[in-house]
Amino acid sequence: MGALDGVKILGFTHFAQAPFALQLLGDLGAEIINIERPGTGDFNRTHLASPDRLGGESPYFLAMNRNKRSLSLDLKKPEAKEIIYKLIKEVDVIVTNFRPGVLDKLGFGYEDAKKINPNIIFAQAVGYGSSGPYADLPGQDFLAQCLSGYTTIVGPDGPPMSGGTFLIDMYSASLLANGIQAALINRMKGGSGQFVEVNLLSSALHMQCQELTYYLNTGELPQRPKGYSSQVHSEAPYGIYETKNGYMGISNVPPEKIDLFCEIVGIESIRHLAKDKAEMLKNRNEIYPIVAAGIKKQTTEYWIEKLQEAGFWCAKVNRYDEVVKDPQVVHSNIIQTIHHPKAGDIRVIACPITLSETPAEIRKSPPVLGEDNESILKELGYTEEQIQEFKKRQLF
Repeated sequence: MGALDGVKILGFTHFAQAPFALQLLGDLGAEIINIERPGTGDFNRTHLASPDRLGGESPYFLAMNRNKRSLSLDLKKPEAKEIIYKLIKEVDVIVTNFRPGVLDKLGFGYEDAKKINPNIIFAQAVGYGSSGPYADLPGQDFLAQCLSGYTTIVGPDGPPMSGGTFLIDMYSASLLANGIQAALINRMKGGSGQFVEVNLLSSALHMQCQELTYYLNTGELPQRPKGYSSQVHSEAPYGIYETKNGYMGISNVPPEKIDLFCEIVGIESIRHLAKDKAEMLKNRNEIYPIVAAGIKKQTTEYWIEKLQEAGFWCAKVNRYDEVVKDPQVVHSNIIQTIHHPKAGDIRVIACPITLSETPAEIRKSPPVLGEDNESILKELGYTEEQIQEFKKRQLF
């Protein structure tokens, strides 16, 4: 039994932001029913998928839709609206990442929902907020990266760069799940239902709170290093270095240990450039090539052993094929195999939250579109005859 066992959630979600939040809550025990379009379903079902790859299911959809049930409905039909109204009466939370106002037009917005269920928690994930000059614009992870300034602090100095994954979607999803759980706790303590909202742009700014707070209080724009990839405010020799057989990352090197570091790496002393952290930041573009020349002479494994032995923080840069074999990753069991009715056995990333008494678990593989239509309708009291009539009328 999960920590959120007994919590029922109705989703109107697609793509990544809200679906990933629902998966987090589903992993922790919540019952999730997600509404999808008949025939096509969530846009992510076909994203990056060829007809014969993973049974026709997209890896992107499979990555963030386990522990859910799929109910496919044509929401423009009166019978579908009645089914949704019945579901709203029964659930604790509604979650959507449709554009602001879409559910209101369908009759399922917050004001309508709380008339049906006064204790409902209505959680909305949008691009830029439900009001303001950007409210009606399409919101997307990449655009939020651009607007938030994130693309100006990624990688070495040069043109703006986006992150290698949809990190703002994922971060915003975590904030959404956190907000939903806070609202549930408030209601358990005697409070009422309420409206919860997160947006990608604000999430992106929140994610950069360190860098933005620095700028807001110093007036200094972050300057990316010229020759290597690191965080904009990190002093040399922090960064990624090429070795004889790959790459490695070197983190903190205290100024008082700089001589020892130079001795191990086999380079000339850089004490004159690294008297303190301020100097190490100021002079990082001069320090980096000196360190890089030494690091390139030996293998990654050699440097990891020597530097860790001396107390320096460092790590191998893994490719994905190396990540899955990493001993700590293997030990954590975060990569698990589950069975999907169309894709067969698939490997997925499990929930990273550890709870001693109510552990997260994968109870159900990502659903085939409309997989749960009949079981959900029967739970709502519809007869077999009514369900067959719905099929004839192409309700789902």
